[in-house]
Amino acid sequence: MKTTVFGLLLFVVGLFVNASNACEKVDAFQTQLASLMTWEEGVSTYGVGHTTTTYQKGEWTGVSQVDFAEGASSVVLTAYAPNGAVITITTDDVEGKVIAYVNIPASTELQTVTADVDVSGVKNIFFTASDEVVVDTWQFVKADVELSDAEDSIVDDLEDVEDSVVDDIENVEDSVVDDIEDVEDSAVDDDEKEYTGYLFGHFIGENTGDEEQIYFALSEDGLHFKDMNNGKPVLVSTVGEKGARDPYLYRSHDGNKFYAIATDLSIFNRGGWKKNAQGYYDPSTTGSPYLVLWESENLVNWTEPRLIKVAPENAGMAWAPEIIYDEETGENIIFFASSIMDPETLLKAKPNAIYYVATKDFKQFSEPKIFIDCQKDGSEDGKEREIIDATVMKIGEYYYSVSKDGDNAENGGIRIMRTKTLLNAQSWEKVLDLDELGLDLEAAGVDVLDNSTLEGPELFELNKADRTDPNVPEYGIIADRYMAGTGYIPLKTTNIEDRDNSKNSWKVLSDKEYSFDKLKKRHGTILRITKDEIERLKKAYL
Repeated sequence: MKTTVFGLLLFVVGLFVNASNACEKVDAFQTQLASLMTWEEGVSTYGVGHTTTTYQKGEWTGVSQVDFAEGASSVVLTAYAPNGAVITITTDDVEGKVIAYVNIPASTELQTVTADVDVSGVKNIFFTASDEVVVDTWQFVKADVELSDAEDSIVDDLEDVEDSVVDDIENVEDSVVDDIEDVEDSAVDDDEKEYTGYLFGHFIGENTGDEEQIYFALSEDGLHFKDMNNGKPVLVSTVGEKGARDPYLYRSHDGNKFYAIATDLSIFNRGGWKKNAQGYYDPSTTGSPYLVLWESENLVNWTEPRLIKVAPENAGMAWAPEIIYDEETGENIIFFASSIMDPETLLKAKPNAIYYVATKDFKQFSEPKIFIDCQKDGSEDGKEREIIDATVMKIGEYYYSVSKDGDNAENGGIRIMRTKTLLNAQSWEKVLDLDELGLDLEAAGVDVLDNSTLEGPELFELNKADRTDPNVPEYGIIADRYMAGTGYIPLKTTNIEDRDNSKNSWKVLSDKEYSFDKLKKRHGTILRITKDEIERLKKAYL
């Protein structure tokens, strides 16, 4: 049920009160009870005098006429969430412009949580919950005010409402500081981890059912890999189409778990790349809407495979999945390529694009949405080009994607794009296409670095010991030479923004500088690993 309340009404003991303040602005910089609302959908409010508001997943409240004056730089909430939750704050509408994602760690006691914002003027604002959460108060902080001062003012304001609540909040603030310090200690930044090796997960072909499974190879320098498990697959799909192509290995944000995810597709079991009456390759239009997922705590012992449904309605396939952690929402973003089919004509209603679903627990998943949309630049009549095989990494303040842009016969390339807002599909902007770098390809085994020769790019960071300069971050991009059938080609760069290689930061490696061992490496993934993980993998698979 959606309730519209005219003016600003405070909910106390089952009644909305203070209706006389209907036309007054709300001071964003004073502590406000969460029960102060103009609109709401589904929430419950509890208490006498001093109240708290309980949201379930998808429920929201709105407050009109919130005055941010010349601007706010952060927001402070007192809240708790039994399972952890994110409060999304928007302006103008429930689905309006997002100004903050407030991540609330799992707890059953009130805690003070903050998030950065950039908002000014008078706005209607909305608070939407991703899961069960109880909110006590909210307050925004002026751009020129220290956050610690704002937290002090929250305590002072709450004393005017109910002295006993202040005591509870002060105690919670102390415990939250300890909890945050513990979390910061446990969630070590990747740059601080002592990564000393690389695990390559891949498939090897499609001539037999076993070739379309997940194989492992190990490297301690990022350039020379050794096949593992006597050249046999480590992970075998027994579900869906009984094939696992285009795998991706993901280390959870807290570092306590690993996930292997792959395309549910077997070209061998389908009898090859057959074309249908509409002229499409059948696996791309009648493919599985599922992905195959495994879980592990140590990279050696894995769960049985299971299918997760991710593709949009009328999707022709779900290909080449990868996962990235969204720092703003606290969710794992699973992204993949899908085409959308017209069920009547069986023609593509939309070319292949990159979609995503979000999850916190890999059990419940959001509805699919566009992640990276089809590109149009250079196309005749604004025609959208296909896009598949996306890989994404955060470098500095930007997220960078590398993908196959355009079908084999279309204008396009192996494209690098960037954005600061991960889940805003329209925010991605071109950085470069690999063929624009003018690199020397004499030893590359291809004539051009574009979509006619390459697919399945993978972006990864080199460990400090393996960089040209240990103090300068360096990144590898490998791409599958699918037309030549000769496997992966590696490139390195110290500056992904060097768009014409004028700084000589890009290099294509010759076959004398790397080795992928005997098995042909088809569309795969590279995971940086620690010394202990290397030894564990060697013991199990070498």
